[in-house]
Amino acid sequence: MKPSELLRRLLHNWPIKLAAVLTALVLWYQLREVEPVVERSLERPLEVVGLGEDRAVVGLPKTVTVRFRGTARIVENLNPSAVIVFIDLSGVNEGPFAANVQVRAPSGVQIAEVVPAKVEARVERLGAGVLPVEVYAPGSVVTFEPDSVEMRGPAGLVERARAAVGVDLTAEGTVRLVAFDESGTPLTELTLDPDTARITFRSPTLARKEVDLVLLPAPRDLHPVQVEAPPKVTLVGPPGVLGQITAVQAQAEWRVGEYTAPLELLLPPDVDAIGVVLAKLKVEPAKPLE
Repeated sequence: MKPSELLRRLLHNWPIKLAAVLTALVLWYQLREVEPVVERSLERPLEVVGLGEDRAVVGLPKTVTVRFRGTARIVENLNPSAVIVFIDLSGVNEGPFAANVQVRAPSGVQIAEVVPAKVEARVERLGAGVLPVEVYAPGSVVTFEPDSVEMRGPAGLVERARAAVGVDLTAEGTVRLVAFDESGTPLTELTLDPDTARITFRSPTLARKEVDLVLLPAPRDLHPVQVEAPPKVTLVGPPGVLGQITAVQAQAEWRVGEYTAPLELLLPPDVDAIGVVLAKLKVEPAKPLE
């Protein structure tokens, strides 16, 4: 083929051929630059905007799950705090309401799903009051401070609240307080001030146990004619110590005569008897051996 013929064929419909080459180059560049699209889920706190300062919301979920998608580079580097989940209660004064959950996310992020997408709750006026504090420490008896806290929140919950309760499970000295109603339901929507109690004293829990009482014998020079003593005695002390006691020995104040006297109980440390244990005795001198 002559060079002129080759050149003529190459230049035939050259605009179309050039456009095809440029299109191929553009597609190749775009395919090279495209990143994989990935999805991710986040659990974010549900915020409320547009609510009056003297109002509070009851019945809202604490968090909302947001599923979004975007390029791997954007999704992997996304700061969770940049995803804001909220409902707008502008114009809602008091009573029940239904509101759509809104999400504000950075550019390049597409929201795929919001769970729940709609919430129903109610708005109440804000109330305040004072709650007594109760602290429970399994295995211990504790004293604590303060003995009362201020509460603030929806008026209906303020009226239901009966105590600010804390459970000391770690023995660290500070216990988180939560408001509870009479049925034992936590009222987490109420804000407490302060919201912690400090343990000021701790001692083991004391248990009670009834055991046999064994009266030690009188001296050889005395003869008990009558002995009336309780067969059992109730002890108080640490559960571990009481568990090892099955009977308690007691020593009477032996002397000639008819009298009532307290018994001296031979008890281990940290164990005491409930009340004074008395014995009614009639004692005579022992007869000499013949």
